[in-house]
Amino acid sequence: MTDSGDTPDAKPTGPSGDPRPKTVVLQQYAGIGDLIWHIPYFREIARQSRGGKVSVISQPSSLAREILSVEPWLDEVIYYDHRRRKNDRATKRKHGGLSGMWKMAHELRERHFDRAMLFTHRPNRAIIAWLARIPRRTAYGFGWLQRLFLNEGPYIKPYKGPSLEVYKNATAFAVAHGVCDGPIVPRMTIPNELVEKAREVVARLPRTFYAFSIGTSEPDKQWGLDNFAALATEIARRGQGVLLSGGPNEDAFARAIIEAVPETLRGNIMQLTHAPILESAAALSLARACIGNDTGAVNMAAACGRPAIVVLGARKRIDHDPLVRMLTAPTVADISVADVLAQMEKLESEQTK
Repeated sequence: MTDSGDTPDAKPTGPSGDPRPKTVVLQQYAGIGDLIWHIPYFREIARQSRGGKVSVISQPSSLAREILSVEPWLDEVIYYDHRRRKNDRATKRKHGGLSGMWKMAHELRERHFDRAMLFTHRPNRAIIAWLARIPRRTAYGFGWLQRLFLNEGPYIKPYKGPSLEVYKNATAFAVAHGVCDGPIVPRMTIPNELVEKAREVVARLPRTFYAFSIGTSEPDKQWGLDNFAALATEIARRGQGVLLSGGPNEDAFARAIIEAVPETLRGNIMQLTHAPILESAAALSLARACIGNDTGAVNMAAACGRPAIVVLGARKRIDHDPLVRMLTAPTVADISVADVLAQMEKLESEQTK
């Protein structure tokens, strides 16, 4: 589409004479794990962008401002607040509806980006970039409507396979645009001072402890109180520790797990449900492994270099990181405590070889 939306607002070089484009990237999904899977590609795009940095458009529920705040390649996180939260239907969305799209476009136009790389197949994100008069606009281009508002290929074909498509499509898009030569395993930055702070927080646990990812965004992902309590009991009996990791919404669930463990073993278990997200990630980086539901914490643990055992059930495979081990079954309820313990023992055996 060629009209006023293709008129460059930005100069070809920045104040320092850097010829690289001022770039904004976008990831469309709302989850923490979704954001983490995009980090390596945003990092590489930043190397090709003005000042070695990019701005990131994400949704508030991804906690991108907190998670990416320590990344040296980040210029700014811009929240596209258009989606109602599952547990908060009343709060007005800043960018809801057609007027919200126009408002978002105005916010982007004020920043004078040269290039928008949109990790999405959604037409409305391309329309926003066009309304923002960003000269170079590219995205997945799965359909004609999105392509109508883009002006830079190549486009990709949607991934159709047994694995989670979010990472697969992001990788294909990055490779198609010369960002990288192939898949990059996601890793996130945790400052040393946060790791040391976390070390003090978990100091009362035994030296070897496992983190449990107990939160979930969907009921059919939840492994359940009885399973988590039984696993925590067995780990504590072995003289090891358990860190129950989650957000404030998991506070009561974490307390219930602890109360279901025999009182004599509860000293080996603690909950961490009110820490800022990067402090939680720092604590996960100290765990022997992270075990739990298919949620953000297991992805953070792997991105911090720790093994993760995911109670996955019949969901699409998370197979892009060798640190992630999946327990599959027709439903999450079909995965037993014995199944998880077997994976833990296999992990220990491999580590001691």
